[in-house]
Amino acid sequence: MNLNHLAIALIELDPANPSGLEEFKKTLTQSKKKAKGHLKDILNEACSVVDALFEQTPEQRQDGIARLGILLERAMDNNPVDASEEKTKKLPENQPDMPPSPEESLKFTLSTDFDSDLLNEFIIENMEWANMAESAILDWEQNPDNQEFLNTIFRGFHTIKGTSAFLNLDCVKNIAHQVESMLAKVRDGEDVFTISYANLSLKSLDVIKSILGEMKSSGPGRQIELPVGYGELLECLRSFSSETKETLTQKSNIATGKISKEPVAEQKIQEMPEAQEAEESDESEELQDIQESQEKIVIKDNQPMSDRPLSSIKSADRIVESTVRVKVDRLDKLLDTVGELVIAQTMVGQDELITSGKNHELNKKISQAGKIVRELHDLSMVLRMMPLKNTFQKMTRLTRDLAQKSGKHVTCITEGEDIEIDRNMVDMVADPLVHLIRNAVDHGIETPEERHRMGKPENGHIRLTAAHAESSIMLTVWDDGRGMSRQTIVSKAIERGLIDSADRMTDEDVWQMIFLPGFSTAKNVTEISGRGVGMDVVRKAVEALRGRIEVQTVEGQGCTFIMKMPLTMAITDGMIVKVGSQKYILPTANIHKAVRPVKSDIHTVNQRAEMLSFRDEMVAVVRLHRLFDIPDAQTELTAGLLVVIGEGQQRCALFVDDLLSQTQVVTKLLGNGINNVPGIAGGAIMGDGTVGLILDASSIVNIARQQVNVSN
Repeated sequence: MNLNHLAIALIELDPANPSGLEEFKKTLTQSKKKAKGHLKDILNEACSVVDALFEQTPEQRQDGIARLGILLERAMDNNPVDASEEKTKKLPENQPDMPPSPEESLKFTLSTDFDSDLLNEFIIENMEWANMAESAILDWEQNPDNQEFLNTIFRGFHTIKGTSAFLNLDCVKNIAHQVESMLAKVRDGEDVFTISYANLSLKSLDVIKSILGEMKSSGPGRQIELPVGYGELLECLRSFSSETKETLTQKSNIATGKISKEPVAEQKIQEMPEAQEAEESDESEELQDIQESQEKIVIKDNQPMSDRPLSSIKSADRIVESTVRVKVDRLDKLLDTVGELVIAQTMVGQDELITSGKNHELNKKISQAGKIVRELHDLSMVLRMMPLKNTFQKMTRLTRDLAQKSGKHVTCITEGEDIEIDRNMVDMVADPLVHLIRNAVDHGIETPEERHRMGKPENGHIRLTAAHAESSIMLTVWDDGRGMSRQTIVSKAIERGLIDSADRMTDEDVWQMIFLPGFSTAKNVTEISGRGVGMDVVRKAVEALRGRIEVQTVEGQGCTFIMKMPLTMAITDGMIVKVGSQKYILPTANIHKAVRPVKSDIHTVNQRAEMLSFRDEMVAVVRLHRLFDIPDAQTELTAGLLVVIGEGQQRCALFVDDLLSQTQVVTKLLGNGINNVPGIAGGAIMGDGTVGLILDASSIVNIARQQVNVSN
């Protein structure tokens, strides 16, 4: 008998749909007729629960559905795996059941009983549970006396085990079940927390995530490869609960990349026996755990579908956050359509019939429509935003693993993980953070012995923070390590022929040299860093996000990297500037002030570089008409405007004919042909239907600095 279809029917059960209850009861009754023994008793009890649901309100039915989930999980534990029966039927008569070959045991074939949509839901939801459990493990490691962290870890692995069971994913279910059994020793007071528990739990999550990733790239009926070391990990987990602490510590080395010296069944994955059944707890206690668990309602095909496992349906007396999953391509299409709507509305608003001022009622209607369109546009942008929580969690895990590998004690502290950025930027932000964390652990934080000699605590700290800065986001990576030495960097630069002398260089100029390709002051190359590649990657990644990076360091006390970038690359608030017959969009976040200069404000350096006196400092002038070769633009500085723009501490004055108006545009890349033009960040469709180029303030400031350096 296959209980999987019954499980799916329960997941899709709508408490407000009586006809759905009828269908579920029919399916349950058919399953009960084929059941025997204790399994039949369980399904009889489930039928009684269903009968009671018909007399209840939709809100009251939530508790009953939760109880059905508990009963169905117990039924699955008492029912033999159908797949094993099917295998037996396929064997020729009188031929004994043989274990699979080593080659076959390294692979797993996904069932065809489930469609791609259900499989995708399974992958997404279990990835979320795995991430939640990983975060709780990292917190539990820092505070092992906090029982709530342990409960959260249990909840994550229990959910993964339950959902994997009715999908016949024994490879995932067995791992999750063994971790539950292992952690039960701490929960029941039989053992105290050690680093081995965290290592094995995290390694198990890595394996589970790897399997889920393979499933995502395949599909129903496809064969997937199990991760290398799967068999060794499973054997280690199975033996964990019965061995001494000394043996456990030795075997847990597998979690940090070390293979146990003891042979494990030819180092191959053999046929997995059925996992030992978990101890059955009192149903009232299990229901209480269910009510404490977090729940989301996912809308699918206009029917509410609760998160699996079946026993995690939330009680109706608690607040439920309703969410909906939308495909990314549909979200992008929505944003593009709304952007076109904004352009169309702007074109209507600029029509001569409206701007003449003769149609007051029509003007009022257009104004109201414009307000609604702007609100719709802002809302569509919010839909693209994602919190940095998962990214920060990965950095915390990375810090932990790197510290163990290098023999250091490092704690990663995160702040501002709830701040949201454009979903397209999440992965792009993660890459530079990885390099900065690796650099901080390997080069920044000293060994415990070094820190002790320097009078520092043996445990080093890395602080990763996110904060809003005007219309941008500021990410900061700080460590309390050895910092950087100006003399060491200068000596290395002179040795490589990059500079002749650093006498006229500021500290900021010196720190920026570490971002040059191949530049490294590391004496030794390690597995983690030291080849001079990482920091170059960091700068390129930040610049690709239209951001900048600054360095602050004190030798012997630590180092801080500050990255400032826009919250989204999909939209730009800008000022339309006119240069001859051309119009450009200058991001307002980079504008400091616009002035109409007089001759006394303009100075010339070495008869070449033009400078503007601005707030007691001299800033270089960049003529936009020369940069883009515009013949019909103003050439006399006093006849136009100088717009002072800045990137960090660097400024320049951009010479334009005039400022026209403020606008908000959807940013588009220009394609491979003209996407890397100096001074241009992208393009956008203007209100009149023409294409306007978005200026890159960071690139223009660098051009100004080069002009000044050439003049000197």
